[in-house]
Amino acid sequence: MNLFYKNILILGDNNYLLEKLSNIIDKKDLTQYTDFSYACSPQTFIELPLIPKFKFSHIDVKKDIKTLIDKFDLIISAHCKQIFPAELVTKVKCINIHPGFNPYNRGWYPHIFSIINKLSSGATIHEIDQKIDHGSIIIQRQVEIFSYDTSDTLYKRILETELHLFSEVIEKILCNDYQTYIIKEEGNINKKNDFQKMRQIELEKVYSGREIIDLLRALTHGDYQNAYFIDDDNNKIFIRLTLEPEEVVKE
Repeated sequence: MNLFYKNILILGDNNYLLEKLSNIIDKKDLTQYTDFSYACSPQTFIELPLIPKFKFSHIDVKKDIKTLIDKFDLIISAHCKQIFPAELVTKVKCINIHPGFNPYNRGWYPHIFSIINKLSSGATIHEIDQKIDHGSIIIQRQVEIFSYDTSDTLYKRILETELHLFSEVIEKILCNDYQTYIIKEEGNINKKNDFQKMRQIELEKVYSGREIIDLLRALTHGDYQNAYFIDDDNNKIFIRLTLEPEEVVKE
């Protein structure tokens, strides 16, 4: 394999995704050709036994920018919560594995906002430029949203789609032998504060049935305490929604 990139960092804040990416790299036996390192953000806890054979550390992309530029020729962001500085993305090839169908719902929790605003949901692998979840697209795939999806169930399908896409293109990326395309539409972007604002259910507000169900299912993600309301005694009460499609019995 004629590799263009030899020193690669995969920087992510999702245990499951990092483990599965490393499994793909192992299965393809790519470590015989190149050097992979793994890291997460300073505020993220990754269980070290998860990937025991790999070099693992915490990296702050702003504070450690000189080290990153000097040491790596390719950085892959895998659900990394940090924004890459302009100096980094202009000096080192940076690629993002993004749980959204660019250019729609760029930024925080794209799948959550897709449930609410009905914009396309999916997975995108793209080159990183100086804008958030922006840049030339290498590959992407749409993931359908079902009426019984919560944030949790949709996110899991998106994760699996990301892994399939990564498996399809990783060799081409390492060889710098891939084509990209640009979508002229800028789409929309959601920030962390937009997510925080939607979490509170206003008891006196009038919602349609569809609106309240979509809001609650978009905010239901495992044990996370996302959606809540404030009761008459000023207590914060958390809400989760359970959705179960009817089982159709074939006669």
